[in-house]
Amino acid sequence: MRKMPLSPFKIAALAREARRLAESPGRVVMMGSDDEALASVGRSLAAGASPEAAAYLIDTRSGEGATMPKKNGSAGVAIVVAGSDDLSSGDLGARLDKINRAGVPAVVVLTQAPGVEVSFPSAGIAPRRVVGMAPGGVVPEDVLAEAVVNAMGDGAVPLASRLPVLRQETCRQLIRKTARQNAVVGALFFLPGSDMPVMTLNEAKMVMKIAAAHSEPVGTERLLELLGVAGTGFGLRAAARQALDFMPGPGWIVKSGIAYSGTRALGEAAQAYFNGPVRVTPSRLAPAINRVKGLRG
Repeated sequence: MRKMPLSPFKIAALAREARRLAESPGRVVMMGSDDEALASVGRSLAAGASPEAAAYLIDTRSGEGATMPKKNGSAGVAIVVAGSDDLSSGDLGARLDKINRAGVPAVVVLTQAPGVEVSFPSAGIAPRRVVGMAPGGVVPEDVLAEAVVNAMGDGAVPLASRLPVLRQETCRQLIRKTARQNAVVGALFFLPGSDMPVMTLNEAKMVMKIAAAHSEPVGTERLLELLGVAGTGFGLRAAARQALDFMPGPGWIVKSGIAYSGTRALGEAAQAYFNGPVRVTPSRLAPAINRVKGLRG
């Protein structure tokens, strides 16, 4: 019998790590002088969340109270709502630079879409972190979620567990990030089987974070699911090695492609599992993964 690439003890350690991430404090601090625009952003963030969670996680500061959040664990991300006057005066850039120096990730919401890409390089804010309001003062929830998760990275997991509007985008970025990591691992590891523990560890972390983003208990009750992940990862890698002899092209390209698509399929199956309205037994996770793999070819 082949040795599993991850031991139950290692998986238990991953569960503890994911639980710490899920329970870590984090809030959204919204700043700006336009109360109506701030309320619109708040409604978009709170969509689908309980009133208690929204009130606890979303901190709105307007007017004189719109000061910079401190890097003390209470502010996961700062959302700065600004109008055209703020954009042209230079005050917005100065405020964002100050937030950046404090080590707090930031997103900018413009009350009027400028029609061109806007960024603040000195504050580390690329165009993907700048959101323009739609006509009528509506904030596109999917665009706002993408900007917030892009700014926060894995730090979005605890917020996604309580703010459903962030959940799908958090999982999407987790899956793509892990798939890219495993594609690099598949290309760089040349000894047969040497990439397996690294890839499977990445996949196990991914599944644990997806579970945490869905407010699922992250602990020993998830060991069976992760053992299924480890077994599926083992099978994917074994199949990849056997397929190398029959596929045209350099072996590292084939391995990298299989690693990427296999990890994507695994993450999407896990997300579908935790999204399901009916919770099934852990042993059904691996068959779900195999079904997604078959659909993706």
